[in-house]
Amino acid sequence: GIMHAHRVVVGSLISNSSRAGFRRTTPLPPLSGVLADFLEQLVSLDSRPRIRQRFNRRIGSNTRHIAQRLEAKILKGSIQQKSTPTGYPIFSYQPDGWQNEIQLQNASSMVSEIAPVVLYLRHIVKPGEVLIIEEPESHLHPELQVEFMRQLATAVRSGIRIIITTHSEWLLDVLANSVHLSDLDSNQKRDDEAERMLSPDQVGVWRFHPKRRPRGSEVREIELNREYGSFPSGYGDVADDTYNEYVDISNRIEQDASP
Repeated sequence: GIMHAHRVVVGSLISNSSRAGFRRTTPLPPLSGVLADFLEQLVSLDSRPRIRQRFNRRIGSNTRHIAQRLEAKILKGSIQQKSTPTGYPIFSYQPDGWQNEIQLQNASSMVSEIAPVVLYLRHIVKPGEVLIIEEPESHLHPELQVEFMRQLATAVRSGIRIIITTHSEWLLDVLANSVHLSDLDSNQKRDDEAERMLSPDQVGVWRFHPKRRPRGSEVREIELNREYGSFPSGYGDVADDTYNEYVDISNRIEQDASP
């Protein structure tokens, strides 16, 4: 959502800071550290060729290639950035085959959710650094969740460390498959599989279990179940419960309809 409103947020902060002596002080809620860092990095992005070349040397071609594939395979278009006369960047989305661009605040929530990841991989994150993504499944169709996770696995192989919070079983299943690919011989792997293959020591999955006494959460590691090819997170139990409820309702309907 910040990609929709970053100009409004920054504009409000500047407006209040520049007129502090002319009106009564209005208490503003503080920005979280994560949000402040994100806005600061957005403001610092610049589309001038000299700056782009500096970023490209620092980031590396593999990371930028992953950003391009996210655009091609998920967004079906590209994230554009241009500088205003003041140097503040404006972000837009250009669908494949379109001559015109769409301002990011007018694009779909899926586009605005993936845009920061594309920008970070293109300009900011380099191998050896950590990228934290909160619930990447938000606003993504399950098919796109699968593709997105495959690209993140490729990013890990390029040297980026990634931390994800998620409630998606599809993401965990793709992660399990990436680890399972490491069991194949080198001559058995396809090119795209070799790119997203992860060794077991490159992956860790943990679940936060609520506790009553004392209140809080207990963190437990989830081991990969090699037999079923998944990380048993308990998400599948929800699907089983809803299906069993459907069967129970159907059985009662049949009983009422019987003579």
